[in-house]
Amino acid sequence: MAQQRSASKRRLFGPGRKQKAARKKRFRPRRLAAKAVLALVLLWLAACFLVVAEPTVNEPARADAIVVLGPPLVDGRLPTAFALAREHYANLVVISIGWPKGRQRIPACTQPPAGITVECFQPDPGTTRGEAEHIGALARARHWHSVLVVTSKYHVSRARLIVGRCVPGTVRLVAAPGTPSTSGWLYQFAYQTGGFAKALLHQGC
Repeated sequence: MAQQRSASKRRLFGPGRKQKAARKKRFRPRRLAAKAVLALVLLWLAACFLVVAEPTVNEPARADAIVVLGPPLVDGRLPTAFALAREHYANLVVISIGWPKGRQRIPACTQPPAGITVECFQPDPGTTRGEAEHIGALARARHWHSVLVVTSKYHVSRARLIVGRCVPGTVRLVAAPGTPSTSGWLYQFAYQTGGFAKALLHQGC
């Protein structure tokens, strides 16, 4: 009779305190892990916002050359470079062409605007590092003291790190005006994170 009363109480009032405590202990590590993952994601997003979405961009200044990182037709990179050249920041515009037939899509490679000298090159490898190596070689051969580098806003911080390793003298980064969509920003957050990891693992030019 007493056992029946005890069983009926358990049905009425649910599991006892010991069972609840044991259940909480089982779920505590999962909750802690979920909070840790959430904190890491928020920290990563904050870092991406500061480094990728809102990087430090330089004011343009007189330089030996204006360099357009590839792809030059993205986000208004090429028009930005020509606008700087027309404002007499440099007479030479060096354009990185990432694909063999790129010259056909960029008339300025063969018919530059009046008063502007244009040189186009295909980096090898076709990466920011390959571009930086080529620009560094040009800077050393021609004794350049400074360059203006034009690229997209999300690429500025990584380009500064890589190009700065290879190019002697002053490197200033100018951001083109184009911006990606929301999904594009998320893609760039992931892509630039991977690019930074690769750049940090590969020290030197």
